[in-house]
Amino acid sequence: MRTVGPPKSLKYLIIMPITGLLSLLIFYYLFKMAFPTQFPEFTSFSGIPVPSNLITIVYIDVFFIFLLLPYALYSRKYSNYMLELKRQARSFLEIYPSIASSLPSVSQAILASVELVEPPLRDYLAAFGSLYKMTGDLEGSFMKIFSSSPRDVRLLLTSILTTAKSGGRASDILNITSRYAAELQRMEFYLRNRLQSYSSVIFLGIAVYGFSVGMTIVMLEVLKRNATFGLSGVATQAINIAGILGIFFYSLLIVSAASSYIIAKVISDFAPRSSEYFIYLISIGTMTMAIALSLAIHII
Repeated sequence: MRTVGPPKSLKYLIIMPITGLLSLLIFYYLFKMAFPTQFPEFTSFSGIPVPSNLITIVYIDVFFIFLLLPYALYSRKYSNYMLELKRQARSFLEIYPSIASSLPSVSQAILASVELVEPPLRDYLAAFGSLYKMTGDLEGSFMKIFSSSPRDVRLLLTSILTTAKSGGRASDILNITSRYAAELQRMEFYLRNRLQSYSSVIFLGIAVYGFSVGMTIVMLEVLKRNATFGLSGVATQAINIAGILGIFFYSLLIVSAASSYIIAKVISDFAPRSSEYFIYLISIGTMTMAIALSLAIHII
């Protein structure tokens, strides 16, 4: 019997440290060749070692991206697999009542419906129908095959078990379940679109934060060059601009990590997908920071 279920994370977890280490070494060599006097540069800010220029910050970003990329690919694949399985389960219940009413047994109805659906649900139904045909245990076969599926998929498809015990009211049960599944799919589609629009606000916020960090560093640089005094009376010459840049970058990493978890949990309902969103957010934040710094060079 063919094994069914979502993608496994083990091979992606094994690849993670390999890609992280390779990116650390390869890009260190490339950055060192391209920027021999500017990379790597770290400074101390209140006893905390921080990157002191944009080149070093980009290098750290690249390391995080390649370290998390394998797991981000897995989490995206897993999440899309589960979403597709949910969608197919709801669509399946719209066609199953007519199939079940035209065939004498549940196993025949399940196997006949296999060709009408696409993977991954097709694989589940084929395995379920074959196992039930061999064992005769409908409920045990269902739980064994669908144990790795989402909970709401199992709840919807248990209507197949219910109809097998309902006698002459099987079509009524299936029709009610079918209408419920269709309504649930419409509501989830609407909710997902609303949540995705909210996530765009978070992405925009990270972009604005990165740009404001760049502009803040530029303003501090202008004040330091003019040797003026700040509002607090502290000489601007004493400002550790490189250290402030590094601290801002650390705060960008923290904000991106928290935001990516929220997006993954609320929208995808799969927290490990935060690795994918973290890659997007730190890339956006660092890119807007670099844009702000490069634009300001022509001004000052």
